[in-house]
Amino acid sequence: MIPYALRTYQGKIHPRLTSWSLWTLIGLALLLTYKSSGAGSNIWPAVFGFINPLIVTVIVVIKQRGKLTKLDRLEQVCLIIGILSLVMWLGMRQSRTLVQYALYIAIIADSCASIPTIIFVWNNPDKDRPFAWGMFAIAYSLVLFAITEHTFSNYILPIYMFVAAFSIAFPLMIWRVKQKTPLKEWI
Repeated sequence: MIPYALRTYQGKIHPRLTSWSLWTLIGLALLLTYKSSGAGSNIWPAVFGFINPLIVTVIVVIKQRGKLTKLDRLEQVCLIIGILSLVMWLGMRQSRTLVQYALYIAIIADSCASIPTIIFVWNNPDKDRPFAWGMFAIAYSLVLFAITEHTFSNYILPIYMFVAAFSIAFPLMIWRVKQKTPLKEWI
């Protein structure tokens, strides 16, 4: 996260404020629902799934000096689904068997929020860098080894986070290989 946040602050990476603010909101929903679904020592992907986008969102807001862009339809749907998952968590947090459905809704919202960023990196691979995304993918895959209670709800978040991060890192890596970009431009 540190290299990504630093590059964002330096203006070498141009994250979309709407996607990152949605990821912050949805990350909070994921954190709350994942913990309530029975996550133990494998809670860290959800913790950083909230903290990381929060850091980037704050940096982007500072850099843009409060200039907000209008949410497109997909981002509006993500926002609604993210809020729905938080409301579901509030109503179901006492029931471990029911709260996992709020977790699944939050993952759906997060995947919708990933679509604009995936499209953005395919169309503008020079505006983002693959190192942080690749490290996110690797870190989330390692979390699978920390799972002690083998349930679908404990596996779904780290698997989803790996796939999402890799889906963003992959086009960035391909473009840099084709361009023969020096490694310092990957970070």
